[in-house]
Amino acid sequence: LKSLIGSNTDLVIDSLGRTVGDYLRMRGSAIRPKDAMKFLSLDTTLDQKGVSGSNVRVPDTGWNRTSKNKVSDQCDIDVIVGGMSRETFYNDYFMPGRPFVLRGMTPKTELGAFSKHRWSTTDRFHPNTKVSVGPTAYPSSTGQKHCKGDMTIAQLENATECPEMPGVPMVHARHPKEEDLKELYPMYNGNLYDRNGGWREVEHFFGPKPWEYHLGWQVFFGGDGSGATLHWHNAAFNILYSGIKQWKLTPPRYRGWTGMPAKAATEKVEEELDESISVVCTQRPGDIAYIPDYWGHLTLNAGFAIGAAVILPDDYQMTADANHQMTADANPRILFVHINKNGGTSVIRMLQNRCEDQYTSERWGNGHRTFHATAHSLIDHYGREAWDDSYSFALVRHPLARQVSNFFYLVDKCSRKYSDYCEVRMIPTGLDRKTDEDKIEAFHEYIWDLYNEYPPGSEKSYLFGGWGHGNEEFKTMNATQTSWMVDEQGEMAVQNVFKLENLSRDMNELGEAMPCLKHATADQATGRELKMTEDFGDEDDGGDGHLEMVHANASPKYPDYRLFGKNKR
Repeated sequence: LKSLIGSNTDLVIDSLGRTVGDYLRMRGSAIRPKDAMKFLSLDTTLDQKGVSGSNVRVPDTGWNRTSKNKVSDQCDIDVIVGGMSRETFYNDYFMPGRPFVLRGMTPKTELGAFSKHRWSTTDRFHPNTKVSVGPTAYPSSTGQKHCKGDMTIAQLENATECPEMPGVPMVHARHPKEEDLKELYPMYNGNLYDRNGGWREVEHFFGPKPWEYHLGWQVFFGGDGSGATLHWHNAAFNILYSGIKQWKLTPPRYRGWTGMPAKAATEKVEEELDESISVVCTQRPGDIAYIPDYWGHLTLNAGFAIGAAVILPDDYQMTADANHQMTADANPRILFVHINKNGGTSVIRMLQNRCEDQYTSERWGNGHRTFHATAHSLIDHYGREAWDDSYSFALVRHPLARQVSNFFYLVDKCSRKYSDYCEVRMIPTGLDRKTDEDKIEAFHEYIWDLYNEYPPGSEKSYLFGGWGHGNEEFKTMNATQTSWMVDEQGEMAVQNVFKLENLSRDMNELGEAMPCLKHATADQATGRELKMTEDFGDEDDGGDGHLEMVHANASPKYPDYRLFGKNKR
């Protein structure tokens, strides 16, 4: 690098206008401060200073969380709370070769599947199940041997020693089979690529159909003080489900390999490795760690730790370049403000099927997701510049029709399974055998009760219009459809607003704004019906009729909404 640029660290070296100095200053840069100063006379020490915090307690997942070691919350690489766009991943981490941690992206149901209580209901991972163990994940790869006798998972949990290796914490690792995955991920029927799971980020960042490539999947667990010894390989993602994992990373220039157990290797590294060439980070349950190609790394577990990882082969990583180019060519990006009970699910399906390079689905933060994100939430997540560079639109609906549709959707949902959610939304029961007149009266009683419980201006006023979906953390959120479409200043932010009732007429305008939809308007012109169905899943999933807009719900059935407007109260 020095021979190419001399001492000019202000030289622009990429299409984003970034300089050599910008790359060197990125937190977690593969060129550490020692070498930046030695070869390029640039002091990046302060830029590379990590975020340090107080000691961290091992979270309670039912497993033994006792640890002999104090665990610091220090992290010298970026920790991103919530989701990350494909462009950000490609430009800021994949191309510069920087590690990072995603926090808050693993669903609670997935984390719960790895609790001790849940594993106690399984066969292959019951605490009494015996497994092979060793001083490292794969002993033969580092010139070591497995313990002669197998151990139960409960023994591993309590850091039981192997008789022939006293003082060495044991760990188990395996390449999971289909039967393993079905027990580990029952909510996805063993499908690691399920769109609701933590591993969806792999396909999101790199591209479609990862199952067509030979990805290297691993599952591992071990007691306090166990871990992975110093090694390196292709880029990998790692999700922690239980315990705490402390990472020590070295950039490719300083990568290494050892046969020592993790605890001994950690002590050796701390004694002899120059701290200026390495980075550390603490991984919590639910965190997704990305380790780029050829970065050396070792891990040390605090408490009983369970995790899984996937190693990405070169041919699959190359799809990131192709997908980035498709995304860059797709101008503009599409940001759809999906207001509840306004037919948005059908629009999203159309975008996913016809505009997959411009429209992406993500989750981030405390319950946020593109499926029901307000303009304020999307701007907060992507940034104002990205919002302004994108095409944004929303669907609105006659307010009475929206409330009627929402009411009968929730009545049907709560009749099948009544929960605390139904109590909060004040949903009546027993309407299935009532007359239309009784249903209309029940609706008016519901609206009156809801209005009195969550009046305009109250903290939870948004519940008069729908569930918060994480948007309630913003003060701009209330029960109105308008509140979904404004920025943090309360100003209208979406470029176009379409009425659900007129969507058939406005399809040509949508097609002009989003060329990927033009063949959708062609389908309409030739008479092929573009169905918009009312689904059952999340509250507010559905729409009415089809794109020619028949004003009646397919399911559940209820009286024409216009009959509900005759009550004067």
